[in-house]
Amino acid sequence: MSAYDPLRRKLESMRGQAVRLTFSEIEEILGRPLPASASKFSAWWGNESSRKAGHTQAMAWLDAGFKARVSLKQRAVEFHRA
Repeated sequence: MSAYDPLRRKLESMRGQAVRLTFSEIEEILGRPLPASASKFSAWWGNESSRKAGHTQAMAWLDAGFKARVSLKQRAVEFHRA
């Protein structure tokens, strides 16, 4: 079980082609704060799913069939169906 499973389940329940979530909304879904690197580095939101590289968060949206596009300035992420 991953800490990002709640995000995966939320995305799986979405019907549209895209969804925009703020960092605060994602934290509410997760029930915990995002790591500091999530708001500092766009690479944290990359669509690389390698568990060896430590990108377990990407597995959440990729397994749900989405790709992420982050705006650090707006503190929001657009998830688009892959």
